[in-house]
Amino acid sequence: MATIGDSITGDDEVSGQPPTELTVRANPGEVSSENPEEKVEAFLRKMMPVVAGKATHPVQALVPWVCDVLQSKRSLEVYGQDIRDFTRHMKKAGVDPLHVTADHLRLYKAALRDAGLAGATIGRKLSVLRGMYRQFAIKKLVSWETAQDIAAVDSPRVQKNTTPALTEKQAVLLLHAPDTATLMGLRDRALLHTLFITACRVSAVIRVRIGHLEFDGTEWFLNVTEKRGKKQRKILLEAARSIQLYMEAAGITDDREGALFRRFAPNGVTLLPSALCRSSVWRIVKKYCRIAGIPPERLGGRGIGVHSLRKTALNNAIQNGAQLHEARELAGHSDVRTTELYFVRKEQDAERAARRIAIR
Repeated sequence: MATIGDSITGDDEVSGQPPTELTVRANPGEVSSENPEEKVEAFLRKMMPVVAGKATHPVQALVPWVCDVLQSKRSLEVYGQDIRDFTRHMKKAGVDPLHVTADHLRLYKAALRDAGLAGATIGRKLSVLRGMYRQFAIKKLVSWETAQDIAAVDSPRVQKNTTPALTEKQAVLLLHAPDTATLMGLRDRALLHTLFITACRVSAVIRVRIGHLEFDGTEWFLNVTEKRGKKQRKILLEAARSIQLYMEAAGITDDREGALFRRFAPNGVTLLPSALCRSSVWRIVKKYCRIAGIPPERLGGRGIGVHSLRKTALNNAIQNGAQLHEARELAGHSDVRTTELYFVRKEQDAERAARRIAIR
Protein backbone atom coordinates (compact mmCIF):
# COMPACT_ATOMS: atom_id res chain seq x y z
CA MET A 1 0.00 0.00 0.00
CA ALA A 2 1.28 3.44 -0.84
CA THR A 3 2.14 5.67 2.05
CA ILE A 4 0.09 8.74 2.71
CA GLY A 5 3.05 11.09 3.06
CA ASP A 6 2.14 14.64 2.19
CA SER A 7 -0.72 13.62 -0.10
CA ILE A 8 -3.15 13.79 2.80
CA THR A 9 -3.93 17.14 4.32
CA GLY A 10 -4.70 16.93 8.04
CA ASP A 11 -7.67 18.89 9.32
CA ASP A 12 -7.53 21.71 11.85
CA GLU A 13 -8.26 19.57 14.90
CA VAL A 14 -5.31 17.30 14.08
CA SER A 15 -2.71 19.73 12.81
CA GLY A 16 -3.60 22.62 15.09
CA GLN A 17 -3.27 24.97 12.13
CA PRO A 18 -5.87 27.51 11.01
CA PRO A 19 -8.17 26.55 8.17
CA THR A 20 -6.60 27.14 4.77
CA GLU A 21 -8.00 29.76 2.45
CA LEU A 22 -8.05 28.65 -1.18
CA THR A 23 -9.07 30.70 -4.14
CA VAL A 24 -11.33 28.83 -6.54
CA ARG A 25 -9.93 30.31 -9.68
CA ALA A 26 -8.96 28.79 -13.00
CA ASN A 27 -5.56 29.31 -14.56
CA PRO A 28 -5.41 32.18 -17.04
CA GLY A 29 -6.94 31.10 -20.31
CA GLU A 30 -8.74 28.07 -18.85
CA VAL A 31 -12.06 29.80 -18.26
CA SER A 32 -13.06 33.00 -19.94
CA SER A 33 -16.67 32.98 -18.75
CA GLU A 34 -18.09 33.91 -15.37
CA ASN A 35 -20.27 30.80 -15.56
CA PRO A 36 -20.12 29.16 -12.08
CA GLU A 37 -20.26 25.68 -13.60
CA GLU A 38 -17.15 26.39 -15.64
CA LYS A 39 -15.33 27.66 -12.56
CA VAL A 40 -16.28 24.52 -10.66
CA GLU A 41 -15.10 22.32 -13.52
CA ALA A 42 -11.79 24.19 -13.77
CA PHE A 43 -11.25 23.80 -10.03
CA LEU A 44 -12.10 20.08 -10.02
CA ARG A 45 -9.81 19.43 -12.99
CA LYS A 46 -6.94 20.74 -10.87
CA MET A 47 -7.93 18.36 -8.10
CA MET A 48 -8.33 15.26 -10.29
CA PRO A 49 -5.73 14.22 -12.88
CA VAL A 50 -6.69 13.34 -16.45
CA VAL A 51 -7.55 9.67 -16.91
CA ALA A 52 -5.90 8.38 -20.07
CA GLY A 53 -8.03 6.73 -22.71
CA LYS A 54 -11.35 8.15 -21.52
CA ALA A 55 -13.47 10.19 -23.89
CA THR A 56 -15.29 11.77 -20.95
CA HIS A 57 -13.24 13.31 -18.18
CA PRO A 58 -14.54 12.11 -14.77
CA VAL A 59 -14.86 15.72 -13.63
CA GLN A 60 -17.62 16.30 -16.17
CA ALA A 61 -19.69 13.70 -14.32
CA LEU A 62 -19.18 15.56 -11.02
CA VAL A 63 -19.89 19.18 -11.98
CA PRO A 64 -23.74 19.05 -11.92
CA TRP A 65 -23.69 17.14 -8.62
CA VAL A 66 -21.19 19.51 -6.99
CA CYS A 67 -23.09 22.62 -8.15
CA ASP A 68 -26.32 21.18 -6.76
CA VAL A 69 -25.04 19.89 -3.42
CA LEU A 70 -22.39 22.42 -2.42
CA GLN A 71 -23.81 25.82 -1.59
CA SER A 72 -20.65 27.56 -0.42
CA LYS A 73 -17.16 28.22 -1.71
CA ARG A 74 -15.68 26.78 1.47
CA SER A 75 -17.51 23.45 0.97
CA LEU A 76 -16.23 23.29 -2.61
CA GLU A 77 -12.67 23.87 -1.41
CA VAL A 78 -12.88 21.14 1.21
CA TYR A 79 -14.56 18.60 -1.10
CA GLY A 80 -12.04 19.41 -3.83
CA GLN A 81 -9.15 18.77 -1.45
CA ASP A 82 -10.73 15.45 -0.41
CA ILE A 83 -10.94 14.36 -4.06
CA ARG A 84 -7.37 15.52 -4.69
CA ASP A 85 -6.00 13.62 -1.69
CA PHE A 86 -7.75 10.42 -2.78
CA THR A 87 -6.69 10.58 -6.43
CA ARG A 88 -3.08 11.33 -5.43
CA HIS A 89 -3.09 8.34 -3.10
CA MET A 90 -4.51 6.07 -5.79
CA LYS A 91 -1.92 7.35 -8.26
CA LYS A 92 0.88 6.43 -5.85
CA ALA A 93 -0.68 3.00 -5.52
CA GLY A 94 -0.83 2.70 -9.32
CA VAL A 95 -4.65 2.59 -9.41
CA ASP A 96 -6.77 4.43 -12.00
CA PRO A 97 -9.55 6.37 -10.17
CA LEU A 98 -12.11 4.63 -12.40
CA HIS A 99 -10.77 1.19 -11.46
CA VAL A 100 -11.09 1.71 -7.71
CA THR A 101 -12.81 -1.03 -5.70
CA ALA A 102 -14.29 -1.06 -2.22
CA ASP A 103 -11.11 -2.76 -0.96
CA HIS A 104 -9.03 0.15 -2.23
CA LEU A 105 -11.28 2.48 -0.27
CA ARG A 106 -10.91 0.36 2.88
CA LEU A 107 -7.12 0.52 2.58
CA TYR A 108 -7.36 4.29 2.05
CA LYS A 109 -9.53 4.55 5.16
CA ALA A 110 -6.87 2.66 7.14
CA ALA A 111 -4.16 4.97 5.77
CA LEU A 112 -6.15 8.03 6.86
CA ARG A 113 -6.49 6.58 10.32
CA ASP A 114 -2.75 5.78 10.47
CA ALA A 115 -2.01 9.37 9.40
CA GLY A 116 -3.75 10.57 12.56
CA LEU A 117 -6.80 12.21 11.01
CA ALA A 118 -9.86 12.61 13.21
CA GLY A 119 -12.79 10.24 12.79
CA ALA A 120 -15.07 13.07 11.68
CA THR A 121 -12.61 14.07 8.97
CA ILE A 122 -12.28 10.50 7.74
CA GLY A 123 -16.06 10.19 7.69
CA ARG A 124 -16.39 13.34 5.59
CA LYS A 125 -13.77 12.18 3.11
CA LEU A 126 -15.49 8.80 2.70
CA SER A 127 -18.85 10.53 2.26
CA VAL A 128 -17.40 12.65 -0.56
CA LEU A 129 -16.03 9.55 -2.27
CA ARG A 130 -19.31 7.64 -1.96
CA GLY A 131 -21.09 10.52 -3.64
CA MET A 132 -18.40 10.79 -6.29
CA TYR A 133 -18.63 7.11 -7.30
CA ARG A 134 -22.40 7.24 -7.33
CA GLN A 135 -22.14 10.01 -9.92
CA PHE A 136 -19.61 7.97 -11.89
CA ALA A 137 -22.10 5.09 -11.93
CA ILE A 138 -24.91 7.37 -13.11
CA LYS A 139 -22.68 8.51 -15.99
CA LYS A 140 -21.70 4.86 -16.70
CA LEU A 141 -18.03 5.49 -15.92
CA VAL A 142 -18.07 2.68 -13.33
CA SER A 143 -20.52 -0.14 -12.69
CA TRP A 144 -23.40 0.19 -10.24
CA GLU A 145 -22.03 -2.84 -8.42
CA THR A 146 -18.76 -0.97 -7.79
CA ALA A 147 -20.61 2.14 -6.60
CA GLN A 148 -22.76 0.07 -4.22
CA ASP A 149 -19.72 -1.74 -2.82
CA ILE A 150 -18.01 1.60 -2.21
CA ALA A 151 -21.17 2.97 -0.59
CA ALA A 152 -21.08 0.03 1.85
CA VAL A 153 -17.69 1.04 3.30
CA ASP A 154 -18.49 2.25 6.83
CA SER A 155 -17.34 5.53 8.32
CA PRO A 156 -15.74 5.59 11.78
CA ARG A 157 -18.12 6.12 14.68
CA VAL A 158 -17.63 9.61 16.04
CA GLN A 159 -19.02 11.59 18.92
CA LYS A 160 -21.20 14.37 17.58
CA ASN A 161 -20.27 17.99 18.18
CA THR A 162 -17.13 17.70 20.29
CA THR A 163 -16.47 21.44 20.00
CA PRO A 164 -15.66 22.70 23.52
CA ALA A 165 -17.79 25.46 25.00
CA LEU A 166 -16.63 28.17 27.39
CA THR A 167 -18.17 28.84 30.77
CA GLU A 168 -19.96 32.15 31.19
CA LYS A 169 -17.04 33.47 33.26
CA GLN A 170 -14.53 32.46 30.58
CA ALA A 171 -16.69 34.02 27.85
CA VAL A 172 -16.77 37.35 29.73
CA LEU A 173 -12.99 37.26 30.20
CA LEU A 174 -12.51 36.58 26.48
CA LEU A 175 -14.93 39.34 25.47
CA HIS A 176 -13.06 41.93 27.54
CA ALA A 177 -9.55 40.77 26.59
CA PRO A 178 -9.04 43.17 23.60
CA ASP A 179 -7.42 46.54 24.37
CA THR A 180 -10.12 49.00 23.33
CA ALA A 181 -7.64 51.88 23.50
CA THR A 182 -6.53 50.78 20.01
CA LEU A 183 -8.48 50.52 16.76
CA MET A 184 -7.54 46.85 16.42
CA GLY A 185 -8.81 46.21 19.94
CA LEU A 186 -12.10 47.97 19.13
CA ARG A 187 -12.52 45.84 16.01
CA ASP A 188 -11.74 42.63 17.85
CA ARG A 189 -14.06 43.48 20.75
CA ALA A 190 -16.86 44.20 18.25
CA LEU A 191 -16.13 40.95 16.40
CA LEU A 192 -16.15 38.79 19.54
CA HIS A 193 -19.27 40.55 20.83
CA THR A 194 -21.08 39.92 17.54
CA LEU A 195 -20.12 36.23 17.53
CA PHE A 196 -21.32 35.80 21.12
CA ILE A 197 -24.59 37.73 20.80
CA THR A 198 -25.71 36.47 17.39
CA ALA A 199 -24.38 32.88 17.64
CA CYS A 200 -23.57 33.20 13.93
CA ARG A 201 -21.24 30.95 11.99
CA VAL A 202 -17.97 32.67 11.19
CA SER A 203 -18.68 32.36 7.46
CA ALA A 204 -21.75 34.57 7.91
CA VAL A 205 -19.97 37.19 10.01
CA ILE A 206 -17.02 37.71 7.66
CA ARG A 207 -19.43 38.35 4.76
CA VAL A 208 -21.30 41.12 6.60
CA ARG A 209 -21.25 44.61 5.08
CA ILE A 210 -21.95 47.82 6.94
CA GLY A 211 -25.18 48.21 4.99
CA HIS A 212 -26.42 44.98 6.58
CA LEU A 213 -26.81 46.83 9.88
CA GLU A 214 -30.40 47.93 10.51
CA PHE A 215 -31.96 50.20 13.17
CA ASP A 216 -35.73 49.94 13.70
CA GLY A 217 -35.95 52.96 16.01
CA THR A 218 -35.44 50.89 19.13
CA GLU A 219 -32.97 48.10 18.48
CA TRP A 220 -30.06 47.40 16.15
CA PHE A 221 -30.15 44.27 13.98
CA LEU A 222 -27.70 42.52 11.70
CA ASN A 223 -28.92 40.89 8.49
CA VAL A 224 -26.77 37.85 7.72
CA THR A 225 -26.72 35.08 5.14
CA GLU A 226 -26.17 31.78 6.89
CA LYS A 227 -25.47 28.26 5.63
CA ARG A 228 -27.24 27.25 2.39
CA GLY A 229 -28.19 30.86 1.71
CA LYS A 230 -30.61 31.14 4.64
CA LYS A 231 -31.11 34.79 5.56
CA GLN A 232 -31.55 35.78 9.19
CA ARG A 233 -32.13 39.02 11.07
CA LYS A 234 -30.07 38.96 14.29
CA ILE A 235 -30.66 41.33 17.18
CA LEU A 236 -27.38 42.88 18.32
CA LEU A 237 -28.33 44.10 21.83
CA GLU A 238 -25.17 45.27 23.67
CA ALA A 239 -22.98 44.27 20.72
CA ALA A 240 -24.43 47.20 18.77
CA ARG A 241 -22.54 49.68 20.92
CA SER A 242 -19.26 47.79 20.41
CA ILE A 243 -19.80 47.85 16.63
CA GLN A 244 -20.65 51.57 16.62
CA LEU A 245 -17.53 52.48 18.61
CA TYR A 246 -15.38 50.49 16.18
CA MET A 247 -16.99 51.99 13.05
CA GLU A 248 -16.75 55.54 14.39
CA ALA A 249 -13.09 55.14 15.35
CA ALA A 250 -12.34 53.59 11.94
CA GLY A 251 -14.32 56.23 10.03
CA ILE A 252 -16.22 53.62 8.02
CA THR A 253 -19.79 54.29 9.18
CA ASP A 254 -20.95 55.62 5.80
CA ASP A 255 -19.27 52.95 3.68
CA ARG A 256 -22.43 50.84 3.40
CA GLU A 257 -21.03 48.55 0.68
CA GLY A 258 -17.79 47.96 2.55
CA ALA A 259 -16.95 45.00 4.76
CA LEU A 260 -17.77 45.46 8.44
CA PHE A 261 -14.90 43.46 9.92
CA ARG A 262 -11.76 44.41 8.01
CA ARG A 263 -8.13 43.38 7.87
CA PHE A 264 -5.23 45.46 9.12
CA ALA A 265 -2.05 46.15 7.21
CA PRO A 266 1.11 44.44 8.53
CA ASN A 267 1.88 47.55 10.59
CA GLY A 268 -1.19 46.77 12.73
CA VAL A 269 -2.43 50.35 12.46
CA THR A 270 -3.82 50.88 8.95
CA LEU A 271 -7.26 49.40 8.39
CA LEU A 272 -7.64 47.90 4.91
CA PRO A 273 -10.90 47.72 2.89
CA SER A 274 -10.78 43.92 2.53
CA ALA A 275 -12.73 41.66 4.87
CA LEU A 276 -11.24 39.32 7.45
CA CYS A 277 -10.94 35.69 6.35
CA ARG A 278 -11.84 32.60 8.39
CA SER A 279 -8.26 31.88 9.38
CA SER A 280 -7.79 35.45 10.62
CA VAL A 281 -10.81 35.14 12.92
CA TRP A 282 -9.47 31.76 14.08
CA ARG A 283 -6.18 33.41 15.06
CA ILE A 284 -7.96 36.31 16.78
CA VAL A 285 -9.94 33.94 19.01
CA LYS A 286 -6.80 31.96 19.91
CA LYS A 287 -4.90 35.17 20.63
CA TYR A 288 -7.44 36.54 23.10
CA CYS A 289 -7.94 33.15 24.75
CA ARG A 290 -4.27 33.25 25.70
CA ILE A 291 -4.51 36.87 26.88
CA ALA A 292 -7.55 35.96 29.00
CA GLY A 293 -5.72 32.99 30.52
CA ILE A 294 -7.85 30.39 28.73
CA PRO A 295 -5.71 27.59 27.21
CA PRO A 296 -6.93 27.37 23.58
CA GLU A 297 -5.36 23.93 23.04
CA ARG A 298 -6.68 20.91 24.86
CA LEU A 299 -4.86 17.61 24.96
CA GLY A 300 -6.92 14.66 23.73
CA GLY A 301 -9.65 16.81 22.28
CA ARG A 302 -10.53 19.76 20.11
CA GLY A 303 -9.19 23.11 21.15
CA ILE A 304 -11.05 26.38 21.59
CA GLY A 305 -11.85 27.85 18.19
CA VAL A 306 -14.34 30.15 16.50
CA HIS A 307 -17.13 27.56 16.62
CA SER A 308 -16.68 27.40 20.40
CA LEU A 309 -18.13 30.91 20.60
CA ARG A 310 -21.27 29.78 18.75
CA LYS A 311 -21.67 26.76 21.01
CA THR A 312 -21.03 28.91 24.10
CA ALA A 313 -23.68 31.44 23.05
CA LEU A 314 -26.33 28.75 22.44
CA ASN A 315 -25.56 27.00 25.74
CA ASN A 316 -25.62 30.26 27.65
CA ALA A 317 -29.00 31.18 26.15
CA ILE A 318 -30.50 27.81 27.16
CA GLN A 319 -28.96 27.89 30.63
CA ASN A 320 -30.48 31.34 31.18
CA GLY A 321 -34.02 30.29 30.25
CA ALA A 322 -34.23 30.13 26.44
CA GLN A 323 -36.35 27.25 25.15
CA LEU A 324 -34.75 24.75 22.80
CA HIS A 325 -36.93 25.87 19.88
CA GLU A 326 -35.84 29.48 20.53
CA ALA A 327 -32.18 28.45 20.50
CA ARG A 328 -32.84 26.57 17.25
CA GLU A 329 -34.10 29.78 15.63
CA LEU A 330 -31.10 31.71 16.94
CA ALA A 331 -28.72 29.08 15.57
CA GLY A 332 -30.48 28.87 12.22
CA HIS A 333 -30.75 25.08 12.43
CA SER A 334 -33.40 23.39 10.31
CA ASP A 335 -33.77 20.56 12.82
CA VAL A 336 -33.98 20.95 16.61
CA ARG A 337 -31.97 17.72 16.98
CA THR A 338 -28.95 19.59 15.64
CA THR A 339 -29.41 22.24 18.33
CA GLU A 340 -29.60 19.51 20.98
CA LEU A 341 -26.11 18.38 20.00
CA TYR A 342 -24.79 21.81 21.02
CA PHE A 343 -26.29 21.68 24.50
CA VAL A 344 -23.90 20.55 27.25
CA ARG A 345 -26.07 18.71 29.74
CA LYS A 346 -25.38 18.84 33.47
CA GLU A 347 -26.55 16.85 36.47
CA GLN A 348 -28.49 19.87 37.73
CA ASP A 349 -30.71 19.81 34.63
CA ALA A 350 -32.81 16.94 35.99
CA GLU A 351 -33.28 18.72 39.31
CA ARG A 352 -34.34 21.95 37.60
CA ALA A 353 -36.78 20.04 35.41
CA ALA A 354 -38.29 18.36 38.46
CA ARG A 355 -38.83 21.72 40.16
CA ARG A 356 -40.86 22.88 37.15
CA ILE A 357 -43.42 20.09 37.59
CA ALA A 358 -46.63 21.61 38.97
CA ILE A 359 -48.11 18.42 40.48
CA ARG A 360 -48.15 19.12 44.18
